[in-house]
Amino acid sequence: MFTRMGFSPAHIVATNPFLSSDMPADQQTRWVPGITVEIGRQTDGSCDWHHLYGLPAYGVGVSVASAGNGVDISQPLDAYTFFSWPFARPSERVQVTTDFGMGLSWNWKAFNQQTRALRSVLGSDVNVRIDWGFYLRYVATPQTSVYAGVDFTHRSNGGVRQPDQGLNVIGPSVSLRHNLAPAARAISLKKPPPFRPSWELVVGGGAGVKNVMEPGNPTERHNFGAFDGSAGVQRHFYRYGKIAAGADVIYDGATGARFNAGSGANAQSRAAFGDRLAVGLYGGYEHVIGRFSALVQLGSIVADGFQDANASRLYQKYGWRYQVNDNVYGVFAVRAIEDRKADFLEFGAGYRKRWR
Repeated sequence: MFTRMGFSPAHIVATNPFLSSDMPADQQTRWVPGITVEIGRQTDGSCDWHHLYGLPAYGVGVSVASAGNGVDISQPLDAYTFFSWPFARPSERVQVTTDFGMGLSWNWKAFNQQTRALRSVLGSDVNVRIDWGFYLRYVATPQTSVYAGVDFTHRSNGGVRQPDQGLNVIGPSVSLRHNLAPAARAISLKKPPPFRPSWELVVGGGAGVKNVMEPGNPTERHNFGAFDGSAGVQRHFYRYGKIAAGADVIYDGATGARFNAGSGANAQSRAAFGDRLAVGLYGGYEHVIGRFSALVQLGSIVADGFQDANASRLYQKYGWRYQVNDNVYGVFAVRAIEDRKADFLEFGAGYRKRWR
């Protein structure tokens, strides 16, 4: 077991939900520094997968963030799990690691000068937190290690509630790890079995709910169903990575929705069923961590029934896939537009057929 404490002076990238027209430029928030406290377990080589991933570590953590420059904000908190993979060892004391983390984030509320009340910065009280970092780890003593690198964190509610602002931050990160007991002995890594590249055919789908708000009246909102079906080909080209290409069929129940003012959350009209469908082509990368894998995809809408000149044709998908067995998998992902804005959160499943 070990504890790890870290600090990251993260810079807000893409659209900034803190920017306000009623504040001077020199008082706008552009940095969100955060402190993390983690408890983890170092693998000991007792299982084959420990050696396959170079003796990784995993655990849970909490994060406390703050916003400066005079912004009156409540204390944001995160709770998450992490997986730390040392994928390169330049020397006995130096490792190159990558950390994946996923959890929940809440309490992002800032004081609104106009209404004199707290407002939700990210549109929802509870949000999804996805984190990815690369670090150099230096083993100073058998019980102490120092990490230094760069960290990227995304927070949003996945379009479950509007306005879904989303917050992307990136910045340097340093942390100090202390093992609760010194390592009993040096563990020799076993050589993994030879890797054989393979092709995969994947077919799957996911569904979710998206919340839509009337631009002129924030109290007018409604939930709509959304579905994403896909088919693609993947190449497992090295032990930990796959590249993919395929097509998506996307159903967006909120397409063309118009609200009847004064009628509560009832939609007055929306596009016909066929116009709610769109077809996209995507390419992507999947990073394999045992039965889990982290996927990132970039796609473009090539055909849709509802012509909206203001709608973005580029979309992204990022999330986690879990391989239940050699063929069946489950998936949890966020479909996003404009890099940071989540369109909807989806849960799904699929089928994989692999051949050498």
